[in-house]
Amino acid sequence: MMSPGLVLLSDQMALERSLDVVANNIANSNTTGFKREAMQFDTVLSNLGGGASSTAPISFVYDRATYRDMKPGAISNTGNPLDLAIQGDGYFQVQTPQGKQYTRDGAFQIDNQGQIVTASGLPILSDSGQPIIIPDQSTDLTISGDGTVSVQNGTVTSRTILGKVGVVEFANNQALSPTGAGLYTTTQAPTPAAANNVIVEGALEQSNVQPVVEITDLIKIQRAYEQATNMISNENTRLDNAIDKLSQTS
Repeated sequence: MMSPGLVLLSDQMALERSLDVVANNIANSNTTGFKREAMQFDTVLSNLGGGASSTAPISFVYDRATYRDMKPGAISNTGNPLDLAIQGDGYFQVQTPQGKQYTRDGAFQIDNQGQIVTASGLPILSDSGQPIIIPDQSTDLTISGDGTVSVQNGTVTSRTILGKVGVVEFANNQALSPTGAGLYTTTQAPTPAAANNVIVEGALEQSNVQPVVEITDLIKIQRAYEQATNMISNENTRLDNAIDKLSQTS
């Protein structure tokens, strides 16, 4: 007799999780390089309450996983030579206190030690795994499509190459775990990004979240949750009435 209520409860739990995911997408609709997330649901079959003679298993809702939508976001020109966007797959390498992590947020700057760093001050790594340092008195900083960083030093006519921004990719993007501030970590070994993945200087990749779509999904989830709540209330009323009638006849 409890089966309908348990099924509806599993539905509510999945809807709550989905609500959290959609709300997080909306909150990050303006976050540079953010990739929207979505829920993947599944069905779990059970013979709960049916005993050995049951021939119709009960279907419970199960939130199997959260997956990341890897479609690229729009690239917006900023004119800042330290703003970088990756056109194609790949991630910038970042040195953190917890080890090497990865990001698509290319809003970089130069710290007081001359290092190219993220907005939170973490060093960006070159393709050789080292921080990229811009010498004092350098001018005309340029980062080419393949990540090569070069500057003009004083009156010297030739440009000085300081290294190459490291861009890497992974066999399974879904296996990257977010750690906050646009960073991801993974146990996978990175490989150099394919040659057709280009760094765009003076631009940032916007979030691929479509706010109108997410808000529409949010409304649908809220209505489905309310419907499940009403059905649970009706089921509880039905059970109370059944118990009351049975107690009167016994």
